[in-house]
Amino acid sequence: MTQETQEIDIRMWIMRIVRNWYWIILSCILFGVLGIYTYFSTTAKYTVDAKLMIRNNDSESPLAQMEMLSMLGMGGTKQIEDEVAILTSRDILTQVVRELDLQSEYRKKRKLKWEGQYPSRDLDIVYPEMFLDTTKKAVKVQIKARKNNYLVKVKYGRWDFSKHKVNDLTQPFNTCAGDIAFKLRKPIQQGAEYYIVTLPMLPAVDKYTRSIVAAPYKKESNIINISTSTDMPTRAIDFINKEIEFYNLDAVIDKNIMASNTASFIEERLRLIEEELAVAEKAMETYKAEHGIVDLLTEAELYLHEGAEYKKQLAEIETQLNLIQYIAEYVADESKKDALIPANLGIDDEALVVLISEYNQQMLNRMRVQRTATSSNPVLSQMDNQLAVLRENIITSINSVSKSLSIAKKDAEMRQGKINTQRYNIPTQEKEYIEVARTRELKEKLYLFLYEKREENALTLASTVMPAKIIASPQMDPTATSPNIKIIGIICLILGVGFPIAVIYLYHFFNNKISDDSRELERKIKMPFGGFLVQNHHGEHVAVRDGVNSVSAELFRLLRSNIRFMLPPNTTNPVILVTSNINGEGKSYVATNMAMSLALLGKKVALVGLDIRKPMLAQYLNLPSQGLLTSYLADNNYSVDDLIIPSDTKGLDILPAGIVPPNPNELLMSDRLDQLFVELRQRYDYIVVDSAPVALISDTFQLNRVADMTIYVCRARYTTFDLIDYLNQVNEQKRLPNIVTVLNGVNASKAGYGYGYGYGASNSKR
Repeated sequence: MTQETQEIDIRMWIMRIVRNWYWIILSCILFGVLGIYTYFSTTAKYTVDAKLMIRNNDSESPLAQMEMLSMLGMGGTKQIEDEVAILTSRDILTQVVRELDLQSEYRKKRKLKWEGQYPSRDLDIVYPEMFLDTTKKAVKVQIKARKNNYLVKVKYGRWDFSKHKVNDLTQPFNTCAGDIAFKLRKPIQQGAEYYIVTLPMLPAVDKYTRSIVAAPYKKESNIINISTSTDMPTRAIDFINKEIEFYNLDAVIDKNIMASNTASFIEERLRLIEEELAVAEKAMETYKAEHGIVDLLTEAELYLHEGAEYKKQLAEIETQLNLIQYIAEYVADESKKDALIPANLGIDDEALVVLISEYNQQMLNRMRVQRTATSSNPVLSQMDNQLAVLRENIITSINSVSKSLSIAKKDAEMRQGKINTQRYNIPTQEKEYIEVARTRELKEKLYLFLYEKREENALTLASTVMPAKIIASPQMDPTATSPNIKIIGIICLILGVGFPIAVIYLYHFFNNKISDDSRELERKIKMPFGGFLVQNHHGEHVAVRDGVNSVSAELFRLLRSNIRFMLPPNTTNPVILVTSNINGEGKSYVATNMAMSLALLGKKVALVGLDIRKPMLAQYLNLPSQGLLTSYLADNNYSVDDLIIPSDTKGLDILPAGIVPPNPNELLMSDRLDQLFVELRQRYDYIVVDSAPVALISDTFQLNRVADMTIYVCRARYTTFDLIDYLNQVNEQKRLPNIVTVLNGVNASKAGYGYGYGYGASNSKR
């Protein structure tokens, strides 16, 4: 497409839009009214947000250990994201919905708005027992208080609907959702309207899950921002507070589960060590009694003092070995596969402690998910796989630590052996006593160690420090987020302007007919364009008369001038053929008025009716005779003078077609037709021929031999584009001579030109 064509298209579309300005104004008014209604009928929404910090006061807690991992680039943001997931989990939100009774939403109509009622409301809906726990469909209830009764409409699910006239709302009545009643908190005034929506638990929870947005306040931050947009800010504030409350409660429960599990483990080990310690003390007392030993000998103390540090080291190593063995036995126990691994036992290996903490955290997360998920849930399967990997890693770490401690033990025993070699002279009784005392001392230290850990765990269990601290209480932004008058205004303006433009575009896109804009036809044809003619609203067949200065007459005069310039050079007494594609395009109207316009120049003009299959000239001009042209072509006894009927216009003669012949095409091929036009050229300055439509029959193509020019008539909003393609084919094949196209029936108000300018002031008669 050339730049000129693009410019024409743009101008054409601009003109189309300008011509339909009143539709745009009307559309803007309608959408403006719709926007005003939307603004005043929409309940205002506000943003409610809060901030809370996930804190850590226990350096030995799993959270603290996760923070240690974050310092190594292994945690941090992920841990906060996990807490966000827990905070907005279905389990916690379900508890909030139950606590605040949010399955049902109450609204009261005030003017155009349905305003929410929370926490106070005028009435409560009462369902049958267990209905809220078992229903799987939403219940929508609309109440209108009338003079003597109440009109109650109930919709249950998508299809069930019932309407009731109720005298007393407090008494149960049967509906499509079962028996319902209402508990009135306030007297209901006549004309009051209420709307109650009750959702099943799962959809109700999902509704709040979608509305509550929780996310880290900043990257690598322990602060979580919670926000929601609602038309009931008080409800949102209560909801967020309850959500945080249940989150803290859930975390405390998890912490207590871990502490209780650890306490059980320690108590079990304390019982075993207590028994072993009692056996060791009994053995020591027995040995003393049998060998008469009251106290350690001075000589033995001197030797033993040298190896005291080795003994202490050996005792610590063996303590760690025992703890590791206890953990190994616990992990290997299949009955405890789904339980938490005891933590905070005083294991010195930090890597093992971190692995155990990570395992316990993952197990707690699985417990949370398991509360609301089925056994086939893929998330549970994924978590089980992760736990299995962590358990294998723990076992591997335990084996590694055990090996390291065994090596350290052998080294300590080797060093201690050197001291023992110096003790070979010590009496046998003394050495045996020392071994017994050593065993008792080891058991005592292990017992005291576990006892200390039991007390620490008891303190942990008794602690009620909440993991989430509110640093910004839920509060409402006083500026409403919706409805926004500016946004509504912009949308209405865009729709008001864009909708009619879109309709105009679609209309012209799907329209397959030539428009009133002649420039569209000019772009599609491949032959000269002679001009356009306005629509004839009065139904008159003759628009050009002497002394008439109408728009139609002036356009015919303009067409007359164009045709005279477009005639082939050196053409004398030209024959102008007027045709069209199909009936109804106005060829006879154009031929008649073209002939009259030429006659008003003082020329002698013959208007010849050669549409012999459907002759219309005699009818158009109210002639006294139907003519004898077809008789002339068929009978040599007729002359040209017999055919001519003078008109009221000076210089214009009419040659009507006459009766419809049985062989029109053969008549047009006869020599009599050639003789006719030879004689007409001798008598007249111009011969205008009204011929048949070319797309329907081939008669007009027989006139190619006698014509000098063809006026091809198309009609606005009538001629289709495929007929224009046919016109181009006729022109390319030169089946008609010197084709000039005319657009007829143009609506002057839509064409985009200054039609009629100055016409009324002209006194020209030509």
